[in-house]
Amino acid sequence: MLEIHITTCTDPEYEGVWRFEKNQIYFGHPEGDISPVGMLPSNAFMLEVLPDFLQAHPGPIMEYWLLNGKRATKSRKLKVGDQLQVGEVIFKVSAAEYKEVQSKKQILDTRLKALVEQQSPLLELVQLLNVKSK
Repeated sequence: MLEIHITTCTDPEYEGVWRFEKNQIYFGHPEGDISPVGMLPSNAFMLEVLPDFLQAHPGPIMEYWLLNGKRATKSRKLKVGDQLQVGEVIFKVSAAEYKEVQSKKQILDTRLKALVEQQSPLLELVQLLNVKSK
């Protein structure tokens, strides 16, 4: 889980608290998590929550970014409360907690187990779908 607070951005719609229930978020990528048009170059930046720490990764085209007002040019370890500036976007890390990410198969197995335990009428439908998908 990662939570950031965007304090300054030329597009006010992006300002505020953003919470992500995953271990990586991308800035500037067209299908990224935060992609204010024209404010960040493509593939500009990534934040990653690892089991022991939080890490910032600048993209290959980022010349520099700011960490607590100081210039940085490569990956850095972060802590909650750090302020970053990437392009025209300024934000603080509000919270970071590593969570084990389950695969789709693990999620489906867990849900199927719950249906079996509840003797859900949906089990028949799941079995029919299973037969048709083979």
